Amino acid sequence: MPTKIMLPNFVYQAVKTLQEKGYAAWVVGGALRDYWLGLEAKDWDIATNAFPEEVMSLFERAIPTGLKFGTVTVMIEGHALEITTFRQEKDYTLKRKPGQVNFGVSLEEDFKRRDFTVNALAYDPVAQKWYDPYQVIPKLKCKLLEIKAVGNPIERFEEDPLRMLRAFYLMSRAGAVGAKIYWDKATLKAISSSLGKILRVSAERIREELTKILLGPNPDQCLRKMQQVGLLEVILPEVSRNQGVIQGNQSYKLDVFEHILAVVREISPSPHLRWTALLHDIGKFACRKEEEKNIHFYGHEKVSVELARLVLERLKFSREFREKVLHLISHHLFSYPTTPAGLRRFLRRVGPEAVEDLLELRRADILGTDPQADLSPLEEFSQRLKKIQQESLAFSLKNLAINGYDVMEHLNLSPGPAVGKALNYLLEKVLEDPSLNTREALLGELKRWATTHLQQK
Repeated sequence: MPTKIMLPNFVYQAVKTLQEKGYAAWVVGGALRDYWLGLEAKDWDIATNAFPEEVMSLFERAIPTGLKFGTVTVMIEGHALEITTFRQEKDYTLKRKPGQVNFGVSLEEDFKRRDFTVNALAYDPVAQKWYDPYQVIPKLKCKLLEIKAVGNPIERFEEDPLRMLRAFYLMSRAGAVGAKIYWDKATLKAISSSLGKILRVSAERIREELTKILLGPNPDQCLRKMQQVGLLEVILPEVSRNQGVIQGNQSYKLDVFEHILAVVREISPSPHLRWTALLHDIGKFACRKEEEKNIHFYGHEKVSVELARLVLERLKFSREFREKVLHLISHHLFSYPTTPAGLRRFLRRVGPEAVEDLLELRRADILGTDPQADLSPLEEFSQRLKKIQQESLAFSLKNLAINGYDVMEHLNLSPGPAVGKALNYLLEKVLEDPSLNTREALLGELKRWATTHLQQK
């Protein structure tokens, strides 16, 4: 096998600096795994026998990001690079922190605490030498990724339960190059017997790992495997319980769970769209009704919104992210208005800024039901919407030719609900007839509204 790989210069220089001072230094971890799979490395890490204080003294810009655990972050050529001392860890706490950290050990001893064998790789770019204790490189070269914990998998998941989710992230990375995935039976069994431990992990860490999995090329396969071992039921029961919920007629060949996975796979890989797809139908399990030979899910979009809200809050997503996802779910059952006024009202209701995302959700929803479905009606609707939007018409109160101050001045009103009612009335008029959006025309409409809706004193 080739021994030399191209590394970023800042990584090579860090290794060289350590070695010139007499220390052992190796590039380690997932970047090397990705190299052999043919993927672009996401992060570079270095392991060394130099103690943290010694690493700090060797680099001009060094940040003590985790001295207790042997980690120093150095800045080289504008890049942040983590350098960690070889260590042995013992007595993990419930917060996944080792109660005892011993430095001064060998690379071989350090590797015994690694999570998965495919991540237990090291490369010395100066000597152009590899360390592959578990013989994973020949498999990776053949596009075969074995998901196998280092040593005892029960112990590895006890040390850090998030590793159970990271196993599925490995599955996602392998999917990016179409690699064949092989699950070590003992590792898979250990996940099934360690499920409850995942609840020790912070919501933020679970959220980030799930998002990485969702953004991969095979999120449906990863989620399906998580369901098979029981992990999905623990972290996303709202999604899991839709397995086996039959949708009924010939148009729906998949149960709700499989339909959700299909939509996740089809939709564009951005975080808010993938999470929207995952949560858009999760209320169906609670809304299923059989009426004669038909099956209905009346009101499922409202239940899905409320369940999705709980999921997003539990995983501590930002308020902005939650609102964006919930807005799309709440509108995902829209119909196609055909008249210009109907199109303008649709834009008013949905918001021009959300239209593109909502159309993408509908596209994925259609293909998630039938991969051979005709998308031309959706495309025609999209073109009509674009034409309406290009006309620079008023779709919201801020686009009206008059504002709340004008309403208060001309009707002698104080701030209050009546002002908002008047503005919404005017907007409805403009949506029906855009030519009314002039100051003169709207003030005339305002007078007519006041005559009908304001009590005469």
